[in-house]
Amino acid sequence: MVKFLDSDNLIHAFRHLLCEERKKRDLSQLELAQRSGLTRQCIALFESGQRIPTLFSLFHLATGFGMPPAKFIFMLVSKMEFYERQQQQKLLAADSKNVKWHTG
Repeated sequence: MVKFLDSDNLIHAFRHLLCEERKKRDLSQLELAQRSGLTRQCIALFESGQRIPTLFSLFHLATGFGMPPAKFIFMLVSKMEFYERQQQQKLLAADSKNVKWHTG
């Protein structure tokens, strides 16, 4: 479970989820835009991280992917949790390299 909200991880997770789901369905940005009711430019800005989605956008994207919005949001939260765990593991690994063991 996500303990704190790291906006960078959320944006990273969203970008990757959007690209993965679009490519899994073999959709171009234009095709996803047409299915979701968003513009192709909007999809491109989401994928590049230059635009942050609103809840309204998430619902439209879920519709474009042919899934319930709750499922898409669940997938986003799961991916964000994955990135949070990765970040924590990197921090722990970096800390363990800096630990000096004292033997008495």
